Amino acid sequence: DLEFIVTASEWEAFLLENNLIKQFKPRYNTLLKDDKTYPYVKLTVKDRYPKAVFTRRPEKDGALYYGPFVPGWQAKKNLRILQEHFRVVTCKDPLDGSRLRPCLYYEMGQCYAPCIKGRVPPDQYAAVVEEARLFLEGRTADLREELHGRMLAAARRQDYEQAAHYRDLERAAEFLGGRQAVARPGEGHWEYFALYGGGEAWVIHGFVVVDGKVVDRRRWRFDQVELAGEDLLAAMLTRLYGNASVLPDGVVVSHEFQDLPLLERFLSERKGRRVRVLRPQRGERAALVATLVENARLEFDEHVDPSTVLGPLVESLGLEGAPRRIECFDISHSHGEATVASCVVWEEGRMQKSDYRHFNIKSVEGIDDFASMAEVVGRRYTRLLEEGGELPDLVLIDGGPGQVNAAHAALVRLLPDPPPMAGLAKREEWLFRPHEPAPIVLPKESPALHLLQQIRDEAHRFAIAAYRRRRATARIASPLLAVPGVGPITAKKL
Repeated sequence: DLEFIVTASEWEAFLLENNLIKQFKPRYNTLLKDDKTYPYVKLTVKDRYPKAVFTRRPEKDGALYYGPFVPGWQAKKNLRILQEHFRVVTCKDPLDGSRLRPCLYYEMGQCYAPCIKGRVPPDQYAAVVEEARLFLEGRTADLREELHGRMLAAARRQDYEQAAHYRDLERAAEFLGGRQAVARPGEGHWEYFALYGGGEAWVIHGFVVVDGKVVDRRRWRFDQVELAGEDLLAAMLTRLYGNASVLPDGVVVSHEFQDLPLLERFLSERKGRRVRVLRPQRGERAALVATLVENARLEFDEHVDPSTVLGPLVESLGLEGAPRRIECFDISHSHGEATVASCVVWEEGRMQKSDYRHFNIKSVEGIDDFASMAEVVGRRYTRLLEEGGELPDLVLIDGGPGQVNAAHAALVRLLPDPPPMAGLAKREEWLFRPHEPAPIVLPKESPALHLLQQIRDEAHRFAIAAYRRRRATARIASPLLAVPGVGPITAKKL
């Protein structure tokens, strides 16, 4: 049976959906595995002596929750920093003053021992917790300014031991903040997200930027997702911020999605003031998003099975399935001189350099890329058939309709049922099928297109390298070698 709830507006439906997902945790929710176990750092600010503890379940108990941290070890790393540099309590001992002797952390200078009655005044410890809060929120500039002021005040009181402590803490805060790369000038807490992928596989990368510095990095990978990429990004952000206790002043995304205004309103309602959600087209924010996209692409290429991103090619090129082996051809020459061709092989996600071949064009005089392409394709597959080699699932040609039609004609003469073929034309980056003038236009951000471009560019590189070697050999060779009966030794004597 199907149950539904009627709401007064799209906005109410948006909030209801978020609440129901968190309440019932549907079994097939694609985001469930990515947000149920990520850890947080909990700061119990309501306690007389607050603690910083590791938790995986935020609650409405008056505490501050920082996170979720992706990967999870970052939460434990931050707890260690809070203990070593700020002396915030991170243990599970009760802080009721019942302990008689301080623990080892106190002896190591990593705790104020509020577990012992009268050891540290509550207001002094509260100041330490405030410093820790500034650190967790990434506001290291504010923290260093506060610590510097306390150092000077302690020095004026001639409390040099305390002044030295604040000095060391200021240096630690400067180090922790200085390790972050500068993102863009400005103030406030902004979070950036970039989406990359295709088919059922996607990668999302995020930066947390505070006062112009990247203070955190987040990463998510999704497999077997039935949502469109933009919808996945919207759903992930809704779930992420639905559980967060600290919300940013603004969010920057790489892709625009239908619920973007609703997400902006959702964040603004939760924060109590406006939170902007932007998709920049130019400027420094757009440059940072481009950096995130490139990071996401690199992780996608490294960890995601390439066959999952070739789905658009299956339908566009009429393939029986995602290609496992692709062979790509390119022609290189200079005004018809020393024309060579290359064949490179991509198989199951990797370039198979042991299968690369280059060909010196023999039957073509001058500039004729069409005839040169026909020759190299004919020679390649004649040899392959004679040796019983494996045919590719897709033949890729560096060129437009002319090169593709010439190569296809040569292949048909050898094989009545040849493997599928397509050409990838430079400049427009359009795909062409044999004898079909209309191009196939894949989105510029398509991972399938990017993969074909990488294979095509590798064929181009290999062809140029072979052409340069042949040209160099031809230019230093003696014309006497063309005389019948004259070999290298005789030519050298002459």
